[in-house]
Amino acid sequence: MRLLKCLPDSGFGLTSFDDDSTPPYAILSHTWTEGQEIIYTELLAGTGAEKDGYAKIRFCGERAAKDGLEYFWVDTCCIDKSRSDELSTAINSMFRWYERATKCYVYLSDVSVPDEVIDAQAFRKSWEQSFRRSRWFTRGWTLQELLAPPSVEFFSRNSRCLGSRVSLEQEIQDVTDIPARALRDPKLSNFSVDERLRWAAKRTTTLKEDKVYCLLGIFGIFLSLIYGEGEEYATLRLKEEIQKRQQRLGKTDLQDMPISWSLPFPRNELFVGRESQLQAIERTLFSSHTHRRTTIYGLGGCGKSALALEFAYRALATRARLLVFWVPAMSQESFDLAFREIGTRLCIPGVSDDGANVKQLVKETISQSDDWLMIVDNADDPRILFESDSNAQSTRLIDYIPHSATGSVLFTTRSRKAATELSQTYILKLDDMGLTEARQLLARQLSRQALLADKVAVDELLKSLTGLPLAIVQATAFINKNDISISDYVSLWQHAGTKAELFSERFEDSSRYRGMDSTVAKTWHISFEQIQRQDPLAAEYLSFISCIDRINIPQSLLPLGTSQLQHIKALGTLTGYAFLTERQQTVPGANKERFFDMHRLVRMALSWWLEGHGRRKAWAGTAAARIEELVPYGGHERREIWMAYLPHALHVVELEDALDGATSAGLLERIGRCQESSGQYAPAESAHRQAWSLREVLFGREHPDTLTSVSNLGLVLERQGRYEEAEEMHRRALEGYEKVLGREHPNTLTSGSNLGSVLGRQGRYEEAEEMHRRALAKGSVHCSHGSQMTPLQAERRHQAGPLVRLTARPFALYVAMDGSGNMKMKVQ
Repeated sequence: MRLLKCLPDSGFGLTSFDDDSTPPYAILSHTWTEGQEIIYTELLAGTGAEKDGYAKIRFCGERAAKDGLEYFWVDTCCIDKSRSDELSTAINSMFRWYERATKCYVYLSDVSVPDEVIDAQAFRKSWEQSFRRSRWFTRGWTLQELLAPPSVEFFSRNSRCLGSRVSLEQEIQDVTDIPARALRDPKLSNFSVDERLRWAAKRTTTLKEDKVYCLLGIFGIFLSLIYGEGEEYATLRLKEEIQKRQQRLGKTDLQDMPISWSLPFPRNELFVGRESQLQAIERTLFSSHTHRRTTIYGLGGCGKSALALEFAYRALATRARLLVFWVPAMSQESFDLAFREIGTRLCIPGVSDDGANVKQLVKETISQSDDWLMIVDNADDPRILFESDSNAQSTRLIDYIPHSATGSVLFTTRSRKAATELSQTYILKLDDMGLTEARQLLARQLSRQALLADKVAVDELLKSLTGLPLAIVQATAFINKNDISISDYVSLWQHAGTKAELFSERFEDSSRYRGMDSTVAKTWHISFEQIQRQDPLAAEYLSFISCIDRINIPQSLLPLGTSQLQHIKALGTLTGYAFLTERQQTVPGANKERFFDMHRLVRMALSWWLEGHGRRKAWAGTAAARIEELVPYGGHERREIWMAYLPHALHVVELEDALDGATSAGLLERIGRCQESSGQYAPAESAHRQAWSLREVLFGREHPDTLTSVSNLGLVLERQGRYEEAEEMHRRALEGYEKVLGREHPNTLTSGSNLGSVLGRQGRYEEAEEMHRRALAKGSVHCSHGSQMTPLQAERRHQAGPLVRLTARPFALYVAMDGSGNMKMKVQ
């Protein structure tokens, strides 16, 4: 492969590389103009500068230099088309060359942006129609140039950036009829042959045979070139080779499934630098045929997750049958959710069964597959992965990580201590960016490149941000959004006032995040205040999110704004500032639900910010009220939806200093009932015990709410087979209800039924029969209190059928709840 390089005399030189030693490079995608392109021999001779194609080459070289790339590739002059063997090799290698490029620049010679338009990406009306009509979308060769590269950016003929494959996804989909999933998915084998053929059906090429040859990379096929054979015969050869390949591979393992990777975010097309770290990770994980684990560690915000994500996408691009799985390890709940999602995506048998050990099933399945990579992200707290719960025989989360000679694991963490525990000697420290990389990142993030001309302000800004990638991204998002200069932002930074300084110091003093740089807090403090002034609903969402879990935030969990439009704009503000990142996932039963993540340090900074403004307690109450609206008292109705809310309920209830005891107890009751419905009996027991303790202190031992918690605890103990403890709870509840509510109250009858049930499970049938007969003697009792059922009544209604059957007697006793909330008992 030959690559171009800009020479000091403004010319261009060519250097040849083999596949194993190719440096990072940019690649050009364009349409040819007959007689105006610079060919190989002209480049060697130094002629052709007067042709239109010369400007394309210069554009590609200059753009690559801005992105920190020394080498670049342009098809017109990097291939000697006069040699048939070289042309054949190039056409068969073309897809791979585009796939391995760090950047792909699409030069649209028929699209221009008026000079008076300052920000082309913000003012699309000036070029969108010509973009949609561009000849580039009609040519055969540009299909692979659109799909293969990891990063695709579009430029007008006057070198103005129009956007990327990500930002222009809808327009590209409209023009090409290629589904959005294909524009994001690096594995085209996930799409059928017919689908891929349809994408190219309306495209044209100069030579008829090229309409087939341009599809070789799309199908991963290699063919000899026979110009003159015609399109029909070439198509026949292509389909025959595809059929042979399918028969050869078969469909027998996980790698052949339609979905073989699960990354939570699209590829970051603005990623720059970190080449040495990416190469080090690849050498560690993929250089041997043994199981390898390595850990990236460094300061929060230095780009560990971004580096892991980029490595994953590059690995997918170069390893055809690689399986990649992403597991957030911020909490046990996030870990469990990720494994459940993996099990569902891989269609593992038994993963949806009640009581299934999902994590064990996933571990066994992945460990038996070929060529896999698991990324365990944000493993900052070693206790989450390495500590067991109160049950000494329980398995630690770290023990569920798959292990086989054909797979590797990549961890990210803020803590070196955690890194050494996770992968011992194979650890990689990720430092702040150097000045060169920091400048590249700033340039990539800024929408107005002219701002970089103020070199003094640029240097001052990067010095203030200390090369921390997250701080640079946040600062440029603020600059772009508010259309201010870099020097304006530096001035805001320097005069943020005493409050900002105090805020930074308090943020630094937290023992849990001891190494955090206060400059990040300063950046966010400025943005918090600005958002509060410009978009009050977005500021409210920030405050609300600071009180719930920061990952997998369902859009429907956020409080409703005054209108749907305001809601959409508020989310746009937060994603525009990069405070929220939308996840790639769907939940069955959740119609068009969107999920978001908030960076850990952003959420923590928000908590301190609210505390400093005296608002944290109020927003904790708002979050608790919202959770009570959405999280039911367990059951299986809409379970897939409320399961997404449950981690947030768990987080809210931990805000003990911000919630009153009654609110906490109510949340714990809902959480316990949901956990019980999903088979999480040990956590449910803990929740009910906490609710009982709180209510006993607040209301006393004999208050109906306290007795409800006692009864709930008895039910979950019974589910665990701890019948003697359950009996004790049910007797305590029954005695309390009889004393406070009377023997005929529905809660009393339900409690008696619960006690009868647990006695029957212990084989004490005569005592169980006595309990049920006592209830039966009261006849049919109406359980409705006004328009709302109590939680205990709701429990029986959810069961909606026989609760107890005493099979040791010549008759059977049933207790049931009808649809109107009436408890009925009968002998049969």
